[in-house]
Amino acid sequence: MTSARIRVLILALCDAFCLIAVFMLTTFLYQRFGGGQYPLSLYAGLAPAMLIFLLINGLIRLYHGNFFYPGAMLPPQEELRRLVFSTTLTYLLLFAYLMLIRESHFYSRFVLLVSWALTCVFVMPLRNIARILMKRYGIGQIRVLIAGAGKTGLGIVETFRRDEHFGFNAVGFIDDAAEALPEGFPPVLGRMKDMEKIAAEQRISYLVCCLPLNAIQTHFRSWLAYFRHITVIPTDEVLPGAWAYSISFGVFSGLEIRNQLLLPGPRVAKAVLEALMSFFGIICLIPVLAVLAVLVKLTSRGPVFYGAKRLGLNGREIIVWKFRTMRQDAEEYLKKMLESDPVLAAEWKEKFKLENDPRITPFGKFLRKTSLDELPQLFNVLTGEMAMIGPRPIVKAEVEYYGENYDVFSRVKPGITGLWQISGRSETTYEQRVNFDLSYIMNWSVWLDIYILMRTVLEVIRGRGAK
Repeated sequence: MTSARIRVLILALCDAFCLIAVFMLTTFLYQRFGGGQYPLSLYAGLAPAMLIFLLINGLIRLYHGNFFYPGAMLPPQEELRRLVFSTTLTYLLLFAYLMLIRESHFYSRFVLLVSWALTCVFVMPLRNIARILMKRYGIGQIRVLIAGAGKTGLGIVETFRRDEHFGFNAVGFIDDAAEALPEGFPPVLGRMKDMEKIAAEQRISYLVCCLPLNAIQTHFRSWLAYFRHITVIPTDEVLPGAWAYSISFGVFSGLEIRNQLLLPGPRVAKAVLEALMSFFGIICLIPVLAVLAVLVKLTSRGPVFYGAKRLGLNGREIIVWKFRTMRQDAEEYLKKMLESDPVLAAEWKEKFKLENDPRITPFGKFLRKTSLDELPQLFNVLTGEMAMIGPRPIVKAEVEYYGENYDVFSRVKPGITGLWQISGRSETTYEQRVNFDLSYIMNWSVWLDIYILMRTVLEVIRGRGAK
């Protein structure tokens, strides 16, 4: 069995396990603590619904496109949307079946509804845990060739390394004019004319093409004769792929791109959802906020909160609130350090952060590692200055790094969390951070926000990239 099929099998087993485990656990807890008189053996008879769930998932391309000939995985936000759809459809079919055979009265509606909701919540995290384990132990990683060892090709390889979602392992590059590659990257295996031979030797049927359009046109027909799957990424530009749809006008094919930023419906839904989340979040976290405030005050001199000046919607300056994690004279101390140490000055200019910042207090390090220092930003969300999920809040000096893209960037509110925060944070370069922000804006949807929020919890637990 190929690595791709092993990966598909593991994902399918995760889905089946989630559906059955949630269903049976909900039944057991309801019977144990809710006074239900429904025997587990009765509900065990509904296990064949698992097969319907897997079949629906296969039909809507949730197993790398095709169960038998796996390709690329759907983007995470689209995967989440389809998983919720398939779970809902499975339970609706189950309800319809029980009503059709006139046995619905034997089953608890409470158990069925709670099981549906919990399956929607846990099926995606369970898949993510499986992907993390597969990546860690090298299981189910799909071998691919990268055509083009330029900037885009190197970025694709970095993405495959960083993100376990895709399950791709770049074996090497194919390039006619490759320069020396940075340390740690896979080698250049040969030239374009040797593509098919190299792919046959390496037993690879997936090609990721990162070449100029003219080079793609030259070689594309020969690639079609060999590779089962070809992904074309012709430029360094971040494109709105989540809202791009293939269309045809006769023999001419192209893409139609829907601009989510101009649609009032999704924007209103996002604003209302985040206002409610911040309000209930503040209510629930009042004890935690109070304890952290006391500890900040007791462990170092200075105010409890720190207000950082950042750029908000349409470039308007806002105050972003955090628990103070630095010494009281942090700004003056930073200025002295940068004037006396050119290495630190260069690091600050590149990242607007310091790897080992001496201004951070011992308790501040804990707050940053756990991201608890950002909890006061819930008040920024409640007042409408920030979003729960969005691009990074930046200072005025960073605008130049966005260039002509800043007009797009400034059209949405900065967020407490976002793509950058779940993609390595301080482990990423500044250029990558800008691309994450632009990708979020161009591919924005409520489902992407939900995915980022769920992934943020996992990243906080892992502590990856937090400084």
